Amino acid sequence: QAPLCADVVFQLQGGHRVFAHRVYLATACSRFYDLFTLEGPPETLSEGAGGTRDLSSWGRGFLSLRWELVADP
Repeated sequence: QAPLCADVVFQLQGGHRVFAHRVYLATACSRFYDLFTLEGPPETLSEGAGGTRDLSSWGRGFLSLRWELVADP
């Protein structure tokens, strides 16, 4: 439900969330590597605000990317 070390969260339709580790995703699939090497979030993210990028042109399954600050466990 809320893993301590995941650094990626996929938000699925219906509110389901899937937690993952980007190092595993990036080594398993070049599309994820491309995704995680995009220019990072704005340097001045405030609490609750996130940088968003439209990924709808990437094809089916990718809609958007959003960065969020989370508490470090």
